[in-house]
Amino acid sequence: MIHEEITLAGKSVTLGYCYATEIAYKNMSGEEIADIIKETFAAVNAKPARMPDTERSIYLVLSAIMAYYESKGEEAPVESADLMNDTTPLELGTALGTVINLWAKFYNIPKGEPEDKPAKGKGKKAKN
Repeated sequence: MIHEEITLAGKSVTLGYCYATEIAYKNMSGEEIADIIKETFAAVNAKPARMPDTERSIYLVLSAIMAYYESKGEEAPVESADLMNDTTPLELGTALGTVINLWAKFYNIPKGEPEDKPAKGKGKKAKN
């Protein structure tokens, strides 16, 4: 499991990512975690940027919280009611970004867009 500590609802919380995160998300939402991750990327890259579905976003963050604290045998410092009632939009956005970064690290997804390789032979046209 990989993990990172952030602030949610004014409390220090650790988010974790492993297969338990994916299973918890599917149990709560009924969909694969890849669906919300794809939607989150699309929402953030939209012009203008927007937040993805709030309910599914909370499920994603809650799944990461549950995975971490259950693996440690500890009680989580926040629960779903805290996420729905006391979390700011900035905190939720940060949490979403953190979970997606943890997902990318877990699956060894390289950062950024892949770069095109320049054509061989500077100044020459590339063959079609």
